[in-house]
Amino acid sequence: MKVSVILPIYNVSNYVQRCLRSLLNQDLSDVEYIIVDDCSQDNSMDVVYDCISAFPDRKADIKIIRHETNKGLPQARNTGLSLATGEFIYHCDSDDYLEENMLRVLYETAVHNRADFVWCDYYLTYANRERKISQYVDSSVEEALGATLRGYLKYNVWNKLVRRDLYEKNKISFPSGHSMGEDMTMILLLACAHKIKYVEQSLYHYVKNNQSAMTQCISVK
Repeated sequence: MKVSVILPIYNVSNYVQRCLRSLLNQDLSDVEYIIVDDCSQDNSMDVVYDCISAFPDRKADIKIIRHETNKGLPQARNTGLSLATGEFIYHCDSDDYLEENMLRVLYETAVHNRADFVWCDYYLTYANRERKISQYVDSSVEEALGATLRGYLKYNVWNKLVRRDLYEKNKISFPSGHSMGEDMTMILLLACAHKIKYVEQSLYHYVKNNQSAMTQCISVK
């Protein structure tokens, strides 16, 4: 497979159909989809199965695994990584969605430039408006690391395509046992990258009107 898409699912019934359809409608072939049900408590997985039934050509490339207990987003990403066979890894958040050419553009950019870490611009998407967010950085590891540590280049997982070897050869995984903050793992991957490349296109929609999202909820955990 060219790309392994890892999609954790937890209580996103209102958003996951749009997300999953945007993934299954990608114009890149040879993509596998690893869906991790992190013991979701709503009907998110019913929505997932209904959505998959509308894409019979993709069905053979979809893997679904269920955690017996809720293990948190970082471990869900690790579960997906353990099953991935693609040349590159892509992590998606299940309440967001993609432009239909996102995976192809990132993959072709990575292959053409022999890069093992590629990222793009994105949209902040609200109910009635959206705003483009530029992530331009000179394509050197040193510049990108500096920009990330200064807070300009976001370390989110969802606008980045990373060569699977970068995880495996450097023994990089997400910090299981925590509920959030696992995106900072991308800084480790960036630091280990040999060549990186920026794509000046907004290809991802980061949805800001999901009030049940982890980043909108404050708790002791």
